[in-house]
Amino acid sequence: MIRIVIIEDVEEVRQGLKYLLSLDSELKIIKAYESAESFIKSFPLLTAPNIILMDIGLPGINGIEATKIIKKEYPNIDILMLTIFEEEDKILSAIKAGATGYVLKNTDPGELASQIKSIFSGGSPISPNIARKILTEFRKERQNNDKKNYNLTPREKEIFKSIADGLTYREISTLHNIASSTVKKHILHIYQKLEVNSKVEFIKKVIVEDLI
Repeated sequence: MIRIVIIEDVEEVRQGLKYLLSLDSELKIIKAYESAESFIKSFPLLTAPNIILMDIGLPGINGIEATKIIKKEYPNIDILMLTIFEEEDKILSAIKAGATGYVLKNTDPGELASQIKSIFSGGSPISPNIARKILTEFRKERQNNDKKNYNLTPREKEIFKSIADGLTYREISTLHNIASSTVKKHILHIYQKLEVNSKVEFIKKVIVEDLI
């Protein structure tokens, strides 16, 4: 079961998401909040969600600021931003803050469920247009230093390349003929060695330090 928290200030949208996603047997809605403040006040969490669906334009503490706060306390929670339309600058700021991806609020419920499952499997739902903008921004920060040696093992180097190529946990598992649980352990070790906490931070480091 994929544990989900919804943070959305519009009650109709919040209740609609809660109802539609609860129809999928693989998803479990832990709770739906009307503000980031109400969720943050619940720290420390008794049961941490795997994924948070968060409105990017929340009143008070907005989705971008909330992402920074949440990722600082719970770096392993994936945050999927909800937006009315593709606001490039806001989405870019959300990704930089630690969001894993974003989805439009009018996305078909079945597609939304698929994107949530994709995130859980190591994916990151970002349109090509936004991806190009992210790459452009990250390349501006590219360092001219020599490539650093992070002491990756031969197997970790193989997994490293697979992550950089955009493969999901399941695809990496199939490619290297290893269990998904083993893939997750390798990725955890890689993230620890690179001192990153998410796929977005990993990709940024790969680009900025020109690791491939």
